[in-house]
Amino acid sequence: MEVISFGSRNDKPPLLFVHGSYCGAWIWAPYFLPAFEQAGWWGAAISLRGHGKSEGLERLDSFGVDAYLEDIAQGVGLFDRLPVLIGHSLGGYLIQKFALDYPVRGLVLLSSPSLLGLQGSGRHIATHSPALALQLASLMAWGPSCADTKAIASALFQDRDMAKRMIPLLPPLQRESSRVAFEASWPDFRKPKFPVPTLALGGDADAFVPEFECRYEGQFWEGESKILRNVPHGLMLDSCWPDVLREIFGWLSAQFKPKNP
Repeated sequence: MEVISFGSRNDKPPLLFVHGSYCGAWIWAPYFLPAFEQAGWWGAAISLRGHGKSEGLERLDSFGVDAYLEDIAQGVGLFDRLPVLIGHSLGGYLIQKFALDYPVRGLVLLSSPSLLGLQGSGRHIATHSPALALQLASLMAWGPSCADTKAIASALFQDRDMAKRMIPLLPPLQRESSRVAFEASWPDFRKPKFPVPTLALGGDADAFVPEFECRYEGQFWEGESKILRNVPHGLMLDSCWPDVLREIFGWLSAQFKPKNP
């Protein structure tokens, strides 16, 4: 499994970053991981099997949700204490599934579908951006060579200048497991076994995930939720990323205050 580590072990809880569909751990690397390290946090970003530099791309459609949860468990095992899980999009959905059954220190959900399933996101995309839905379907069915991945990537950004600068520097988008897409479509109404401090952040410019998903997550986990203005789905790469970081840093600092000397 690909692991991108950052920072040095300290008294703060470690952070484990889990990416969303069509990408890998690389999506956190340009801005988020250096900023977290500079702020004194430590941890790692992982690529799920079949993504990034992890093995298994040729078997991608054989992997289900449980396989990805095994990867998250392996990521949690990198540390000698429970981490805070930070997930984007499908990664946010997956870390919620993980936290239903296993203890974690906290959850940060970024532009994430809720445990109601991916059907809400699918309807949101189809209703508000049919062209984007068509390109995502092409990417899923035939891979990046048959889809306009630049159009998909552009939908991730609110800042078009940022999109023009960043897209050429990033690895290409890839297919997602069709099995995972099917399994994650159905709601999971189970209640968590363990109380989990949770922050859910969404954006009012998100072309992929509707705002109600973020609000639902805050209620479900009895945590905090907030919709950020002019924030798109690709919030870790858009020019809004410092604003998103401030929200996360503020929440982390409030939840996990340093021990008294």
